[in-house]
Amino acid sequence: MIMCSGLRIWTSIATGVGLLVAAAVVAPKPAGAADGAIFITQVDDHDPFTALVGKKRKRYKDRTRRSTAQHYALATDDRAFLFEDMGAQARISFLCTASDPRLECSFEPRGTAAEIHALTPTRGPRGDVIFKNARGEALLRIASYGGATVYWPGESEGKAASKSYGEEKSLHLSYIDPQTAHRRARTATAAISAITGAPIIFEIDDPATDEVIGAAVLADAIVVAAKGIAAVSGDPTGAQVVSGRIEVVHFVPDGTAQLILNQKVLEVRYNPSLDVQGRPSSAEIVLFLEESL
Repeated sequence: MIMCSGLRIWTSIATGVGLLVAAAVVAPKPAGAADGAIFITQVDDHDPFTALVGKKRKRYKDRTRRSTAQHYALATDDRAFLFEDMGAQARISFLCTASDPRLECSFEPRGTAAEIHALTPTRGPRGDVIFKNARGEALLRIASYGGATVYWPGESEGKAASKSYGEEKSLHLSYIDPQTAHRRARTATAAISAITGAPIIFEIDDPATDEVIGAAVLADAIVVAAKGIAAVSGDPTGAQVVSGRIEVVHFVPDGTAQLILNQKVLEVRYNPSLDVQGRPSSAEIVLFLEESL
């Protein structure tokens, strides 16, 4: 009897442990996707950033791919860029130099506000892979033998480039505090008002932040918005059109990256938790303004 009783007790314990283990491996039902149509960015089930829309946030290290950016140097001068191949997508960032005239390089003393461009690979002739932005512009060509040709911003001719030494981290946004976002808004207001010849105010409410990267998406959205508006205002006609149609650039937290032109207010909607895909790119802003103004 004692042995049988002990056996019954042991069986009960084992059964209870089994139930606990089974309960531990049952995943909770995922939350539904956020409501509303996506105006610019499209949700990709294989994308670790857009896949987070409407789901419980994870630690940032779990949001990024395990790839690494490669450092490239131009053959003709000291300019360099970072390129990260993610398979179905890629990213590139043109690093700022000390005397770099680009607007994005004026936002931070060390030029750390350079845009991270999202690229789509397409197959070219002779096995080349051409990486294009949202406007269909080629920014990088990788030949079948490994050689690289880069199309530097503002230049029409491609430049030869090659990999250089130095291990780089994955291309994504780093932590930025809300005060920096406010400072960038003031810088953008002054710069774009000077370019267009009329006051255009970059306006933000209380910055929406992420638990890991803070106000980085908002701060980045301000830079790329200024960059896109400046590109459309590059000649007197463009500057006149922009200043006549836009008086305020208002940054609004939202589930997806969107652009809305309402009266004379350009709304830039951003998701603080989606890294660079949480804001419209400068190419998307240029395309939107060209079609809307």
